Amino acid sequence: MDLSAGETGKGYRFEIEAAKNGEHFVRFRARNGEIMVRSETYTSKASAKNAIESVKKNGPKADTVDESLAAKPAAAAKK
Repeated sequence: MDLSAGETGKGYRFEIEAAKNGEHFVRFRARNGEIMVRSETYTSKASAKNAIESVKKNGPKADTVDESLAAKPAAAAKK
């Protein structure tokens, strides 16, 4: 949804928002309204839309790394 164009919605969603400097950024909002991810800013709204499409296309195939699990043994070793 494009918040900079006044669109609204509910549920899981990507949101395009205008930054104070006139550029645009993308947020991914959870169903409960919590912002889960915020992107860098893009000079054009089209670039922000391309970022969303890239995440939708490449995200499901991406490896998942739980860094919280990887950090635990190292922290325990320091004690």
